[in-house]
Amino acid sequence: MIEFQEPMFRPPSEANSLLIQATIGCSHNNCTYCAMYRQPNQKFRMRSKKEIFQIIDERSSPDFRRSFITDGNALVMPYKLLIETIEKIYSSNSNMERVSLYGNVGDILRKGDDELAMLGSNGLAMVYIGFESGDDITLARIKKGATKEETIRSMSKLKKAGIKVSGMVLLGVGGKDRSFIHAYETADMLSQGDPDYVGLLSLQIRSNAPIYESWKKGEFELPDKFQLLKELEIIAENTNLSNGYFFSNHISNYLPIKAMYPRDKEDIVKKIKKIISEKSEDELRSEYYRDIVNQY
Repeated sequence: MIEFQEPMFRPPSEANSLLIQATIGCSHNNCTYCAMYRQPNQKFRMRSKKEIFQIIDERSSPDFRRSFITDGNALVMPYKLLIETIEKIYSSNSNMERVSLYGNVGDILRKGDDELAMLGSNGLAMVYIGFESGDDITLARIKKGATKEETIRSMSKLKKAGIKVSGMVLLGVGGKDRSFIHAYETADMLSQGDPDYVGLLSLQIRSNAPIYESWKKGEFELPDKFQLLKELEIIAENTNLSNGYFFSNHISNYLPIKAMYPRDKEDIVKKIKKIISEKSEDELRSEYYRDIVNQY
């Protein structure tokens, strides 16, 4: 059996999915906040078709209904190899309903509209994208490798191809100095792009992430608890989705919420505002539980 290169990462919603490690590491791997894919054995490479197909044969089961292709941005795979991989997953798993993967903005923009449409029609159901921010200055600082305009355009390309978009936003990544600008610009980006899912996480500074040294020197200041909640409030209140999920249930967040937009928007915003105005911590996660994320 082909062994996976560990650690391997996947979204919480893919916990019960068939994992296919078609690539190892992340082809970009420059984001300053990110501590993933920093191990010596995680230098980026793509597995061969032979390896990928062997992994699928070894791990397939009628019990799986979902599959997630790893690692950090599997959408970087050449179109032909990716579509063959997706077709192989479906043909090897009789009850498979959905295949998804991580992709970055550049991967999406480099794929042609016809290629994305074929991927969608052949079963690529969703792409998870790390948006992090809609503020171009913040995006440049964290070396994300994409602009706000490019991120919006990437969402449009996926939606046109019939592929759902699940975007991740990082509270606190703008630092104290750009905290609210980051929040307002992110809300505007989300409203223009209209993703199907918006997942919010809170920045956790880890010692093996490049941003750690800036934080240690005092060059980067992480917003405090209620400033992070204010970012959440601004994004929640100013984001307009036509029909999308908006949630912050990741363990890194102080306040877990789960809402369907636009249906639940007003109630969620009221809840966040009330907690901030009352400085209430009754519904907030303790630092102990939030720090568990640093173990991963």
